[in-house]
Amino acid sequence: MALIIINIFLAIAVVGLTYKYIELRDLHEREGIPDLVYIEGLSAVFDAAEGYSEPHAREMANEAEAIARVMGLDEATIFSLRIAALLHDCGQAQIPREIFKKRRELSSDDWFIVKTHPLLGEMALRKSLPAHDEVPSLIRWHHERWDGTGYPDRLEGDEIPVAARILAVVDAANAMSRERPYRSAWNANRIDKELEKMAGLMFDPKVIRGRIKAREQRSK
Repeated sequence: MALIIINIFLAIAVVGLTYKYIELRDLHEREGIPDLVYIEGLSAVFDAAEGYSEPHAREMANEAEAIARVMGLDEATIFSLRIAALLHDCGQAQIPREIFKKRRELSSDDWFIVKTHPLLGEMALRKSLPAHDEVPSLIRWHHERWDGTGYPDRLEGDEIPVAARILAVVDAANAMSRERPYRSAWNANRIDKELEKMAGLMFDPKVIRGRIKAREQRSK
């Protein structure tokens, strides 16, 4: 019963987020100073549902924005990217919670279910956002790969919007840094080496270089 209540609450939260996003987007267009507190707060609900004890989505949003600025993306794209980072896993609200709590690597059947979350997230947002809006598409494509082996559409290279490519990198880095029931967290050095190794395969090399430059700027 408690699980059903949680899933209902998360589904309601997704709907609330979509309407709040419309309001924030309009505010951004008029004044250029959106208030993201509401969305950041609700993104913590999704983090908690996935078992994160720290602000996973907000950390991703901050890193994604830093990379985007280093790469010279325009403010409208950066705004959409930040919202997409905060909501990137909203589709997981419709996936059984027990899958994320398994103390072993997921089975092929489990992965089939998990891989539906970008589509579920896009559909949840697309119902309320205009068809031309970028955020639902970024959520749909944040697991696409540079070499065309990602999902759900197997897009390749520049077919993937640059903001989605950034989101893919920060999502992977953040996932590696988190402890899982079946493995320990990776340290920063190991994560950097893995991302660099996958540049040109899983990830856009330009985004990997942008991430390195952004980190160097933060460390100064």
